[in-house]
Amino acid sequence: MLTLNQTIEILKNFTSKHKALNSFYFGDKWEVGASENIQYPLLWCSLQNVAMTDNVVERRFLIDISDKVNLDESNENHVLSDCEQIAFDLLNYLEQISDNEDIGLRISRNTQLTDYTEDRDDMVSGFFFEITLSSHIAGFSCDLPINSGNIFDGNYIYVGGQTSGGTTAFVVEIKDQNGNTLQTFTTSGTYTVEVLQEIIDTITGNTSTIIDPIN
Repeated sequence: MLTLNQTIEILKNFTSKHKALNSFYFGDKWEVGASENIQYPLLWCSLQNVAMTDNVVERRFLIDISDKVNLDESNENHVLSDCEQIAFDLLNYLEQISDNEDIGLRISRNTQLTDYTEDRDDMVSGFFFEITLSSHIAGFSCDLPINSGNIFDGNYIYVGGQTSGGTTAFVVEIKDQNGNTLQTFTTSGTYTVEVLQEIIDTITGNTSTIIDPIN
């Protein structure tokens, strides 16, 4: 399974290898440019949500590709055209990676690009869109980074679910040596049973005499 950091690395390394991009940033929109000066054109992305279905982890990212526009907006159409092309390049690049079975990345095939102009403090223009990157998680549960130990603090009695009729499907019965049911439990828990000694007269027609007291 690809971790979140590995998935971000794929996007970051696309930026470093693409001849038209100069900067990459992962994080919230209002943090773009706050920690360092941006060299445009820029690809920044943020994580929207994570879902797991049938052992497949799906991460949905917002991708934004932008560049600065001249004050007179003379190059705005040129900027939009270049940013659109970079978006197409990214989608094609991710599809090429998805063909590598060793990496195990899958990309959603459909997305919608939305253009914008004069956005953020830098008054940039560009395109943003969402993509979903997926990877399989099969066998991951066998390698959990946890120590061995008890699941519960106490020795609980496991109680199963309920039958279709609504009755409890698992019942604990405490019986004596004669098969008589002394107590019935239908809930989990720890129970203490006090064991008592009993004198049983097995001699018929005679009277047994106890000489010594039994404590």
